[in-house]
Amino acid sequence: MLKKLINIFKSPSVKADYNRPQSNRLIEGGWWANKPWWPNHIKPIEKEVTVQEWRTIVSSCNRLYWNFGPVAGAIDDKATYAIGKAWSPKFEGEDKEWGKIATEWLENQWYNVAYVNGITFQDGLYLDSICIDRDGDVGTILTETENGYPQLQQIPWFAISSRTGEQVLTEGPYKGLNQYNGVIYNEFKRPVAYILLGDVPENDRYISARSMELVLDPRTPGQMRGFPAFTSAVLDLRDLMTTQGYIKQAAMLASSIGLIETNELGMVDPGDPAIALNDGPAYGTGGGLYTEEIVGGTVRYFRANSGAKIEQLASNVPSDQTNSLMERLVRNAMLSAGMPPEFYWKPEGTGANVRVIVQKVNKTIADRQSLLHRSAKRRVSFAVAKAIKLGLIPKYTGKDLGGMLKWNFSMPEKLTPDAGHASNDAREAYKLGLKTMTEILGESGRTLEKHLDEREAEELAIRERMQRSGLPESAFRVLLNTGNPPDPTQQPIDENAI
Repeated sequence: MLKKLINIFKSPSVKADYNRPQSNRLIEGGWWANKPWWPNHIKPIEKEVTVQEWRTIVSSCNRLYWNFGPVAGAIDDKATYAIGKAWSPKFEGEDKEWGKIATEWLENQWYNVAYVNGITFQDGLYLDSICIDRDGDVGTILTETENGYPQLQQIPWFAISSRTGEQVLTEGPYKGLNQYNGVIYNEFKRPVAYILLGDVPENDRYISARSMELVLDPRTPGQMRGFPAFTSAVLDLRDLMTTQGYIKQAAMLASSIGLIETNELGMVDPGDPAIALNDGPAYGTGGGLYTEEIVGGTVRYFRANSGAKIEQLASNVPSDQTNSLMERLVRNAMLSAGMPPEFYWKPEGTGANVRVIVQKVNKTIADRQSLLHRSAKRRVSFAVAKAIKLGLIPKYTGKDLGGMLKWNFSMPEKLTPDAGHASNDAREAYKLGLKTMTEILGESGRTLEKHLDEREAEELAIRERMQRSGLPESAFRVLLNTGNPPDPTQQPIDENAI
């Protein structure tokens, strides 16, 4: 008993575990990582991440976008390179004449007023790309005006939701189906409708998936709502913004101190003759000698045991270590968002390294274009169908099934580190038959039809001017079609050649 009492008052000993047994498992992470550090995550994503957690993630990414330049710049650049001012419609059905009429109506009329708020078709796709990276997803309703004219309406992420968690609907047109965070889905987890929140519960409404789409970049099977691009970097970026704020405060404090005086009093010396000169903001004497207080350039006093000195404050903020940490956090954030940090944050490198980086950016852009291509095709097909119903364009007469829905789009010009090198590669590939003219023009955001129309119009205009002015062909051309310089002795062509 006495021994037990003595042990109570003994200081506990702390020993390190030097004899932790080694794992014989193939992958050690599966053996010890969950004892006790990491639990197993074997539930669907909507079970692992609650609706409130999802809203917090999206709200945090929105705050980062509006307050942190690298995040906003990367998201905006990705949307610019993916959308630009391209995405002109290209008809690929059988009836080419009908396709010309429909294309002209789309480009010259509907594209300019495609959305209910008046923005263009390309601007809507640009905002879609931004919302996918910043908000996780974005909704678009296929609607119409009172007279049936086709229109599109974008729905922000917070308007697609529910006032409860995941549940089985007990009333309404989709009674018996499950809903999660505003998405109503069937037993195969395919969305069949969406819930749009109103100002009050009475104004909530259901929109069928036939009339609305939710565009997101899925990261896991069965995902109902999208996650922002910087989801895995939220914590790092929040720390980065906090650190940046402290650094700015330290720099402002340092810049507000002009001089540091160390003396035995730790304050202004009353015996200093300069004190007698002080008489307001500008201290003057009859002899013209004066001192002036500089706002922001204050003097700080510190007490010393003996002696005195005056020195200027030298600020070491931010330090090299702090800058290195901030660059690492930004780099990690860009990698988590699938964006090459060497391009979006700190361009560096030469030669082959630059080309590899640009190729990665082009693949990221192509992935976003592929995601939006299906949505753009659906919207254009919807507009064309409504236009036929209103008589704005004629009915489709081609014999190919679904021909009126066969649409493609021109893409923006691809990024290249060396335009001359890319042109030479394209020319050689065309000569060897490795690429068609359609492919080459598509890389620069142009179509074969427009290119040939421009070539034809240019050729006719040159011939017309030669006939009208009597000038030789060399006056209008730099190189002939053969690639040789023009012959200065060449005479105007005959009238019958036109």
